[in-house]
Amino acid sequence: MKRLFVLSAFLITNHLHAQKFEKEDLYRTWCLDKYSDEEAYYEPSKKEVGDYISLKKDMTYEVKSEGELDSGTWMLNTNGNYLELKSEGAEAEKLYLYFLSTQSMVFTYDVDEYRIWEAHYVSCN
Repeated sequence: MKRLFVLSAFLITNHLHAQKFEKEDLYRTWCLDKYSDEEAYYEPSKKEVGDYISLKKDMTYEVKSEGELDSGTWMLNTNGNYLELKSEGAEAEKLYLYFLSTQSMVFTYDVDEYRIWEAHYVSCN
């Protein structure tokens, strides 16, 4: 009985941490809500208010970041659980997904100075 309990607890815990991401779940506009680290949640700065990521079915995107617009193509790598955003003439940017639902998306940036922060976006539409 004890082994069954341990096995059940392991399977439940493993299932909670092994979310499978589908690109169909990403087709929407996501608005920046907040940031977090291991200790607390933080509001976006004044220049980040209104920031968003719009992921379209034709695999193009539009991003507003600190008032600057950018666009390009995107892909979802399900093996590495990351989004890759590629704009014309720029290096691809990776966003490592931690959580995704119809109303919420949480990821970290693949940039050393921002890697400790989780970005929390909510569905705008």
